[in-house]
Formats: sequence, structure tokens, C-alpha cells
Amino acid sequence: MNKYYRLTISFLLLFALNGIAQDFSYDKKMGAEAAIQVEQTIGIYPDSALTAYVNKIGNRLVEALGNAPVEFQFRVVDMAEPNAFALPGGYIYISRGLLSLVNDEAELAGVMGHEMIHVTKRHSVKQMKKRIFPALLHIPGAVVGIFSSDLGNIINAPVSLGSELFLSNYSRKQESEADEFGIKLASQAGYDPGKLAVILHSLSVDAENLTGEEEKRSYFSSHPFTPKRVENIEKEISKLEWVEKTSIAPDKASLYSQIDGMAYGQNPAQGIFEENLFKHPDLNLAIAFPEKWKIVNVPVAVGATQADGEAQLIFMVDDSGAEPDSLGVALAELIEKDYKIKPDQSKSLTINGFPAYVVSMTDKSGKQPVEVQIYWLKAGNILFNIMGMGYLKYSESIANAVNSVRPLTDEEKQNISGLKLRVSTAHENETLETLSKRMHNSWDIKTTAFKNGVDSTKVLLEGQVLKIAVEEAYFSR
Repeated sequence: MNKYYRLTISFLLLFALNGIAQDFSYDKKMGAEAAIQVEQTIGIYPDSALTAYVNKIGNRLVEALGNAPVEFQFRVVDMAEPNAFALPGGYIYISRGLLSLVNDEAELAGVMGHEMIHVTKRHSVKQMKKRIFPALLHIPGAVVGIFSSDLGNIINAPVSLGSELFLSNYSRKQESEADEFGIKLASQAGYDPGKLAVILHSLSVDAENLTGEEEKRSYFSSHPFTPKRVENIEKEISKLEWVEKTSIAPDKASLYSQIDGMAYGQNPAQGIFEENLFKHPDLNLAIAFPEKWKIVNVPVAVGATQADGEAQLIFMVDDSGAEPDSLGVALAELIEKDYKIKPDQSKSLTINGFPAYVVSMTDKSGKQPVEVQIYWLKAGNILFNIMGMGYLKYSESIANAVNSVRPLTDEEKQNISGLKLRVSTAHENETLETLSKRMHNSWDIKTTAFKNGVDSTKVLLEGQVLKIAVEEAYFSR
């Protein structure tokens, strides 16, 4: 490719990606505000080396982009499901679930380039403007009004949890545009543009193996996947002329080393659910939520909602430094003074040795009675603000869950474990089955083959590296 042709392609790409000078100040403001919510409701995965690697790829793409209209920031989110999303203003997020699927750096670059185009084309800000963040629980009545300026934030903020807050449902035109210019950007950075189709296929296969609830949070909940999409990508690739550059992680050994030790599935550091029982090893707490309620666990809250959205229970850490009694009495006095409502309950209590205070009231103005239960509970040095709200028929279930809060037993603490990705090296004439047994791999053979992009029926080469998942105790014994 001659010099003039390369310069022309670069100029056209820059023009197409950035467009005529647009004002991105609104995008930056909106993105910065949403980025705070991402940290609170999803959480950033605390691995500085992995984050640095993702940023190196991102910086190479930014360099290829040229005069970027925003300052891009790349982060790994502590999310088990495979996902990626962009916020206005240049915030790009990759989940650890997606990283577990990557078998070539160019696959990751393709996804990141795609998300960057959503930013430069302003798709993300256009879609977020259209979104309405509905509260999960819609119960009219005076009680909700009382807390609208104070604890109402607890009612509405944590319930729309996880990346669903930030995933924009892009139109086909927007997806096509992000694919087209995303692979151009990746190729300009020296990555194989065809690898985007590979990771899309991997994401599709992975989504088929997940439950319906998890599928809603998969990559394709916001990035519709169709065979036509891959066909269009392949057509665009045929038009590209590009020069491959050495990847930051040029082979599987160096690539897999970037995710060695990364949590897979539930991360015990954030607490784990065993059916409806929540266990947090660092906080030394267990909470039994009502059975068959939808559970949620994010950095700022853990809770559950009744399946039909008729009740919810949210635990949040309160950093006020006050005691349960003082907070409870102050709330009860505020309600009586400002709203002329006397709470049904306002009393101190002890829950499994923990000091607590409860304020509750019932609102009968709607079609069904609604009860709000507000607790403060101090477990060791941690103060919890607990909000339970729902139709009156769920009051006992909410109270029982709060009263279930207790310390973990020594046996429970020692038995808390989680899966971690590990890098394994095959011996001569070894199969996936024999390697899995030797390395205590928790994935079945089909999953191991899929995650590594290998044929499960073939003998492995000596020295061949593979990623596996190993169950490891959270606390060293």
C-alpha cells in the first residue's frame, strides 16, 4: 500500500469516526455522572495489571483513531456475565466474563473498537437520553412520598441494578455503523478485523449455555446478534487493506497470563449467594432472603425482590458513624414532626447479638396496604441501613429476613470458595480430560474446549497452554 493511499484512508477514517467538530461537553458530563453509578452498582474489578493491559489495547486504538473528541477511559467491571458497554464521554467497560472468552487479543480489540464508535458516533448518548430507569417497585401511597427526598433514594436507586442501567438498546443502523467503523479502527491499529466475528460467535454460543435471566444481561441484550450482522462484517473486511502489528500479548501464553487468577462466576470478595442464603466472608455475615425472590448483589447493596415486584428488601452500608438508636429515634421524630404520621413501630432491638432499631409504618391509601420497614443494624464495625417495603402480606417475610442476619460459623468461613481462571500447560499425549483431572479443572470438557477454542476430541500438543477454572478457598487454610 503506497504512502498516499495510507494517508487518504487514515484521513477518511478520522473524518468518518469523528465527524465534523461536534460539541461533546454534554456527553462528557452525562458519562461522568453515569460512571460513578457504574462503580457503585457493578463495581470495578480490582486488578491493576489486568486493567493496565486493557488500557494498552485501548491506547493503541485511540492512537489509530487520531484526534479523539473525548478522553477515553478503559475499565474492567466485576461482572460475571460476558458484556461490554460504553458510556457517553468515552467510558469503555469490559466485563471479566467477556475476558474469559477471549483467545486472541484482536478479538478484544474488535469489541473495544466497536464500543469506541458508539461513543464517537454519539450512539450511547442518544440512546441514554431515550431510556427511562423504572423503579422495580411501583406502589402508590403516602408512605412512598414521605421518603421521596430522603430514603426514597434507597427505594429506587439500587433496584435497577447491574449493567442494565447503562446498556443502551442500539438500533440496527447504529450497530451496523459501530461494526463497520469499529473493524476499520481495529485494522488501523494493526489488529485482524475478522476477529470481531469470532468473538461475536463465542458470545452467542456462551449465551446459549446461560439461563434466561443471565441471557438478559448478556452482550446481546444491547447488541443484537444475527447471522446478517456477521455477513455484513465479513463484507466490510473484504474491502479493508491493513498491516498486522505485533499484539501486546502476541501468543496464548502471554494472553492467558493477563487473566490468570481472575475470578470466574461469583466473586467471593463481593459476597456469594447459595440459593437464597447470602454469605460475605470479609463482613463475616450471613443473610437468609425469602425463597424464590430475585436476588441481587452489587458493591453498594445486597437485596432481593419478590418475583412480581410486589416487595423488596435492600441492605446498604451506612457510613454516618452514628448508632442505630440515634438514627431510628431521629427518623421517627422527623416523620411525626414533618408528616404528622405516628409510626406503627419505633423501638430498639437486638438481632442475633447485634444492636438494631426499627421504624415501620403502614399506608392504607392504595388498593392494598403497604408497609415500610426501616432498620439500622450494627454488625461489628459495620452499620447497615435496611429498607423493606411491600404489600402487607410480605411484612413477615421481610422481618424474618432481617432477623436472619448472623455471623458466619467457622465452618462456613472455611468453606467459602470461588472459581479462578488458571493457566495450564499440557503434557505430551495429554487430552483435555486427563489435563482437567490433573489440574482439578472445574469446567466440563465441552466448556473447556469452547473457552479455549480447541477441538475436544484431539490430543493436545506438549507445552500447549489452556485456561481452566479451579475452585479455590477464599481464606487460606
